[in-house]
Amino acid sequence: MTFAAPRRVFLKISMAGLLVPGSTFAQTELRSALQSGGHVIYFRHGATTWSGIDQIDWPRERQRLLSDLGVQQSEQIGEAFRSAGIPVGEVLASPFARCRDMAEIAFGRVEERMELIGLLSDSEGRPARIRYLRDKLVSQPTAGSNRIIVSHRSNIAEVAGVSLAEGEAVITRPAAQRFETRAQWMPEDWAQT
Repeated sequence: MTFAAPRRVFLKISMAGLLVPGSTFAQTELRSALQSGGHVIYFRHGATTWSGIDQIDWPRERQRLLSDLGVQQSEQIGEAFRSAGIPVGEVLASPFARCRDMAEIAFGRVEERMELIGLLSDSEGRPARIRYLRDKLVSQPTAGSNRIIVSHRSNIAEVAGVSLAEGEAVITRPAAQRFETRAQWMPEDWAQT
């Protein structure tokens, strides 16, 4: 069954019953699952210096950039992945500086993908960008790893129906040409894994 999880909720029917939101047991079980790989983790970029819509052809200094808090969130997330031994395969990001920077800070590498630019930034190619993200959410990551995507709120809202705050992630698992939403975590939730 596929669940649309509200913010910071982990729902799964198991032998132990329904896991309650935010419980230590739920976090421990999800951490163990992440350590085995097979998930797609979509992050909205970290906190930024201003809000609004910028353009991909703007020079870096005119774009929305990560704020000091956004840099701190990125570092915290990366450290949590390393400490918990969560394996990372592909790291894909929108080429906007705030997305690329978050991926680079947290995971030490990034593959920029034009298909991940925000849906509000440019209407040209919108259906292809929606298809690309859906394909990345329903396809299995490399065996034993998790796929990381760092992009924008509009993209994941369109494909998965979730709205993410800056720095927040939705954890999904591909399942037979669809995906299951496992949890939504804020940056500070990763430190608890």
